[in-house]
Amino acid sequence: MHVEKKWSLPPIREKLLKAFQNNNSVLGETALINTQRLFYLSIIAIPLRIINISLITSSASHDTQILKVWSQGITASHFILLIFMIGFFLATLKLRKRTEPNTAVFVLQYLSVIVIMAAGIAIVTIDQLVTNNITPFLLTCIACGTIFLIRPLISFIIYSTSYLTYYLLIALTITNQEMLLSNRVNGITAIGIGLLLSIILWNYSYTNITQKRRIEMQQKQLEQMAYYDSLTDLPNRRLFKKLIEQELASMHRHGHESVVIMLDIDDFKNINDTYGHPVGDEILRQLAHLLNSNIRKYDTVCRFGGEEFIILMPKTSLEGGAVFAERLRKLIMEEKFIVGSITLQITCSFGVSLLSVNDGQDSENYYFLADKSLYVAKHSGKNRVEIAEGSLPLTLQDS
Repeated sequence: MHVEKKWSLPPIREKLLKAFQNNNSVLGETALINTQRLFYLSIIAIPLRIINISLITSSASHDTQILKVWSQGITASHFILLIFMIGFFLATLKLRKRTEPNTAVFVLQYLSVIVIMAAGIAIVTIDQLVTNNITPFLLTCIACGTIFLIRPLISFIIYSTSYLTYYLLIALTITNQEMLLSNRVNGITAIGIGLLLSIILWNYSYTNITQKRRIEMQQKQLEQMAYYDSLTDLPNRRLFKKLIEQELASMHRHGHESVVIMLDIDDFKNINDTYGHPVGDEILRQLAHLLNSNIRKYDTVCRFGGEEFIILMPKTSLEGGAVFAERLRKLIMEEKFIVGSITLQITCSFGVSLLSVNDGQDSENYYFLADKSLYVAKHSGKNRVEIAEGSLPLTLQDS
């Protein structure tokens, strides 16, 4: 029996192809990181450039024409780089505070790499007048590869273009062909080191950023599961209790009143028994959306359990809460809930009270009065709003 072989790319080739993928998903984060790094780089580079210029102008010998040309060329190169670094500092001083990248952030990161590489090539080309050393070019290759996060494809283009420029320009100042060949070969090594560092750093950062995103997403999912109702996406009782505790502390500090409204769908069991639980679940989802769409931006509606919902209205009087509950009651009564081919109308009963707990008691009893008023509404004909008599103590007994 003939078994067909499945050919695949060698592992090293697969890794290289993966390394040179665009990885567009992390470009925003890397651009912001590059802006921060460029800011600190410019802080270090500006005084260093000033020191270099001072040393060259004060110590350079002008005994020969070559030394004079070298001194003027090196000074000019450092001065131009100084101007760019000052510009980068001023630009990043504002841009580094951004939380979202813009066009300026993306352009600046590439411009800075190009300027630094160009400066290294210019300095090493002029240096060939007095020395055969290519250290400035090597340092700029390493610096750009380790400081800036540039995706491999763009990095390859930048380094390739830089080497071609270096290859051509050093021929202008090196007359010895053996030395020219040696420096061109050494330049390949410098470019290779810089490109390799750039790819390694990019892949390391890409992995870190994607892992951080995955962890944040998992944390959000866990938070959603812990603090939000899975059916309606409303806050659940655990989160609502935390908000209640915060509001109680705020009330204690500022002395304002806040209201709690409890509501319950009338005869909800009949809906489940007649149409099934999926229809009942959809009614709950639509009611949750209706409530959430009609509260104030600083109010909170929570699914309390089953067909019960509860609303926290900070900085609201009891009368204001009652008026709002009556408006919601009419809104719900007039709303048509459509589930497939089924159209239903429902009513709700409401209990309204001031947010209050007894001294020394746990904040878990915050809904006691509202729940008591809801009970009265249910047993007084339903589809109505009942109001607790002011901020009565929780030890109040039924009259």
